[in-house]
Amino acid sequence: WYDHVLAPILTQSQTGLDGLTGAGLCGSNPARVPAGQQGRCGLGPRLPLLVISPFAKKNYVDHSVTDQSSIIHFVEDNWKLGGIGSGSVDQSSGSLNGMFNFNDREGGGDDSRLFLNPQTGQKKS
Repeated sequence: WYDHVLAPILTQSQTGLDGLTGAGLCGSNPARVPAGQQGRCGLGPRLPLLVISPFAKKNYVDHSVTDQSSIIHFVEDNWKLGGIGSGSVDQSSGSLNGMFNFNDREGGGDDSRLFLNPQTGQKKS
């Protein structure tokens, strides 16, 4: 599931540990990084995200830029928990809302379920 394409650099930094765009650099303008948030170079390797839910859009591919903290952001928003704070990137992460349809369950509003064979992963009849 490895993807060779470099993820966008949303968080730039400038420390001795960085080296993505040059010696000690991650991005072209590290001066914009808030104090105490250095060393957060980019998003890392791109990973697939599979949403399994009765509210997930069927046969849908979302092309939004998200990261693992997008899941935390979704939980915080959905259950009105508030953000972690203290420089956490969850509040600036991409939204997962485009992957869902909360107005009506996909498939006509029925409560259809999908059962898989645990040995083969194939759909049970």
